[in-house]
Amino acid sequence: MPVHSRGDKKETNHHDEMEVDYAENEGSSSEDEDTESSSVSEDGDSSEMDDEDCERRRMECLDEMSNLEKQFTDLKDQLYKERLSQVDAKLQEVIAGKAPEYLEPLATLQENMQIRTKVAGIYRELCLESVKNKYECEIQASRQHCEVRHSSVDSAPVKLEKHLHSARSEEGRLYYDGEWYIRGQTICIDKKDECPTSAVITTINHDEVWFKRPDGSKSKLYISQLQKGKYSIKHS
Repeated sequence: MPVHSRGDKKETNHHDEMEVDYAENEGSSSEDEDTESSSVSEDGDSSEMDDEDCERRRMECLDEMSNLEKQFTDLKDQLYKERLSQVDAKLQEVIAGKAPEYLEPLATLQENMQIRTKVAGIYRELCLESVKNKYECEIQASRQHCEVRHSSVDSAPVKLEKHLHSARSEEGRLYYDGEWYIRGQTICIDKKDECPTSAVITTINHDEVWFKRPDGSKSKLYISQLQKGKYSIKHS
């Protein structure tokens, strides 16, 4: 019996140890479950916080970009106004003739104009001198040619005849010794050593006069004959 009691005691102790181990295992499992639940909850909260933070950062970036665009637009408008003001000021200087960008090219142009004017004046003088020399050469050549022609003749100097009477033809009329004669007038023609004859003027040319005698015959006399006195005429 005592031996049996020992055996029973051992069995009882072994059973108790098994219950303790089971209880410990159960406690350990419960703690693990709590730990996992806590971890899952914390991960969910962290994910929600990250989304909110990203949205907040995105809105901040958008606001910053909008401010930068506004600043850029303002700077661009300011630069345009300043540039326009500079252009207007420079235009006023040009109109007033004070801008260096206007005065320097103008001075260059005026200098070039003066040089070209001076060159043109020199060229003009040279052209006039050339024309004058050419004219004088032609006159001298003409004189020399005339002298050569006169020196080549084996004849006596020609005696110029003096006109005794004034006679000429103008526009179909005859002027003779202060009197005018026209076509259709009756004249008296006198020639040396011949009797005067009556005639009617029919044609007056540049160097001759045609007339018709009473018998119907036609004759002519040269104006040079009237000038030399070979013939004379008068109104009949």
